[in-house]
Amino acid sequence: SSMTETSRAQISVIVPTRDRPATLRRVLDCLAPGAQSLDSTRYEVIVSDDARPASAKAAVESTHPWVRVVEGPARGPAANRNAGARAARHPWLAFTDDDTEPDRDWLATLADAITPGIDVYEGRTTCDGGFLSPLNHAPVNETGGWLWSCNFMVSASAYGRVNGFDEGFPFPHMEDQDLRERLKSAGFRSSFIRDAVVNHPPRRQPSGQRLGSYRRAEVRYYVKHHGVPEARSALYWRVARYRLGVIRDTPKSIDSIAAMWSLLRELAHMMVHVSEWERQAVAEFAAARGEA
Repeated sequence: SSMTETSRAQISVIVPTRDRPATLRRVLDCLAPGAQSLDSTRYEVIVSDDARPASAKAAVESTHPWVRVVEGPARGPAANRNAGARAARHPWLAFTDDDTEPDRDWLATLADAITPGIDVYEGRTTCDGGFLSPLNHAPVNETGGWLWSCNFMVSASAYGRVNGFDEGFPFPHMEDQDLRERLKSAGFRSSFIRDAVVNHPPRRQPSGQRLGSYRRAEVRYYVKHHGVPEARSALYWRVARYRLGVIRDTPKSIDSIAAMWSLLRELAHMMVHVSEWERQAVAEFAAARGEA
């Protein structure tokens, strides 16, 4: 019966990493046999390492010998997750990141949630540390509908059908939103599992210029899903409104001034590069449709 099959579902957990040995070991502590309430025979953990030279294997082989480490292609987190997924042996793929803290019942809750006809399971992502500075960030998901890459599970067959993550997203940005939209348009149903919790400690955000470069992913995403570039005023306003909201909602300190400066640098970087990003994205997807 399908009930006994789902209650015995086997899961491959995929953790993409790059040069974060301390937080990686913390994630693996949370995923260790016995640390998860799901029986350890029912899941495997694959770390896909983008560092050059590869460093994760040396970092974990003495402390976490049960982990399988594969070499990532060093083309960003989307390609790195796909490399981990290719090594997976089980029919379900659960994704988290190398700086998270999965709850003890995370995998058991996902396994118990499996229902015929539903291929995508999105967990709840919390930030217990809170946001004491506008320069800290973490992906929080209390209500579902986001499919953040640090906490979801998908059937290997659905993942294969949509060809996994789009490796044209080279930054840790928008690649999970793109996957969500493609799974949805391919007709795969999704369910939000509130009790499948991963905590994401707050971390310092990159420089304003680097954040600006990440916005290239938003330009590409918009062109890919809408066929044309987003109005620039809408793009700039969206970025400014989000950052100013964070500055407003966090305690005032010297970081508030630093965050304003970071926002100006982010917008400046976008303004210099956005027309080139739009041109490249339009050309890429026109070629993909055979129009070039």
